[in-house]
Amino acid sequence: MAANRLTVGIFIPCCIDQFSVQTGKNMVGLLERIGCECVYPVEQTCCGQELYMNGDRESARLLGERMIDMFDPFDYVVTCSSGCVAYMKKNFEDLFRNSSRHNKFPKFIDKLCDITDFLVNVMHYTPEGVEFPYRVAFMDHCRTLHDYGLKEEPRQLLRAIGGLELVEVTDGGVCCGYGGSFANYFEPISTEMVRQKVDAYVRAGAQYIVSTEPTCLMHMQSYIDKEGIDIQCRHIVDILVP
Repeated sequence: MAANRLTVGIFIPCCIDQFSVQTGKNMVGLLERIGCECVYPVEQTCCGQELYMNGDRESARLLGERMIDMFDPFDYVVTCSSGCVAYMKKNFEDLFRNSSRHNKFPKFIDKLCDITDFLVNVMHYTPEGVEFPYRVAFMDHCRTLHDYGLKEEPRQLLRAIGGLELVEVTDGGVCCGYGGSFANYFEPISTEMVRQKVDAYVRAGAQYIVSTEPTCLMHMQSYIDKEGIDIQCRHIVDILVP
């Protein structure tokens, strides 16, 4: 292994593991093509976000400890769920301040990245030879935008793709209505929220809705399929891979 080659711990979120395995494979393939050594710890599980959001802080803490310890050997930790990154960056201090992981969790947080953050700010990657000749709306995942601050990086990557026309909508950072268990507990409200979201993208003339958060894409695609709307959702990784 070259001395300057980064070792990347691959974190595959639950939604990708269960519903979109190819996106995870595409992420690893892309990272390997640009010179990273990728390692997938097979013992990984959920990051604990749903447990934390539902008030089970102790169980979330146990899963968080597992994450911190498991990914300790790597230069960076990269995932294709910006929402998981946002959750950990915002809430791990609450879970681990003055705990046995007090000195370890900041180091973990510093090297934890969404794939677009890593590509742009660490690897200074620009897509070359990638074509996607469609009108694309990028959807800002609300917690990613507000708790992580990730906004321009995915747009920068999309603008560099050949033939792609990036369209914007007003109130792009408004929640799509997924919110994990929120969509189950408050289905009518969730459905109305996703209807408004999808309608805005249709009015903008988008052919594809692209995001860094797979759960929201799954939620919107379910509504789109049910209503027979002529628009598709894609994870940004699946656009970047030729």
